[in-house]
Amino acid sequence: MKKAILILSVFFLSFLILTGFKGGNGFDIEIGNDYAVATEADKVDTVAARLNTDAAKVASYFKENAVSLIAVSADGGTQIRISRFSDNFSSSVYDTENLTDEQVSEMISLYSSSYDTATVIESGGRKFAKTTGIIKEKDGKVDYTVTQYVTVGGGRTYIITCYNPGQGTSKEIEDIFSTFTVESMTARIDGFETRKNWIIPLIIVACGVIGLSVYGLCKRLFEK
Repeated sequence: MKKAILILSVFFLSFLILTGFKGGNGFDIEIGNDYAVATEADKVDTVAARLNTDAAKVASYFKENAVSLIAVSADGGTQIRISRFSDNFSSSVYDTENLTDEQVSEMISLYSSSYDTATVIESGGRKFAKTTGIIKEKDGKVDYTVTQYVTVGGGRTYIITCYNPGQGTSKEIEDIFSTFTVESMTARIDGFETRKNWIIPLIIVACGVIGLSVYGLCKRLFEK
């Protein structure tokens, strides 16, 4: 009896945690299966290997820069990094849909320190500040383009930093970026409503666990 109660209790608590606190990074993006993708600091081994660096360094970069995702192509040449955080600016404006193009362009000076071109673009109905810059390799063989997209959604700043070989943002980067969406408040409410559907079954399970506990206690008392 004790074992049955323990198993049911563990099941109930685990199920409650998994359904009640399930969450993501607040965005969606479609990245091909040929990329190594890490969304947690303690799961960066494959990404680190493709970057030819130590996993501990990548994990440290994750934590120190509020990184939510790092993706690296099979050859290591194309990289995508997404940071997500709250600051005074994002908290005050809440969403770029509340800003004019001129105000969105001001984000460039806030979040980008070095670039060659800067503009305001729209993707998926959302405004982004976009910058590009060229990194010259010391051996002179390969140039890299750094493309950065910045937006604010739900009171958080999202910075998508992309690296690709050559001069100019690659079509691959543009295609991947075009799939980026910030999770809307409607989606969050829908998710909550879905989890709410589990409340009654969870209450039934809880009552079952409590009932078994009371039954076992009463049985022992009357047997004495």
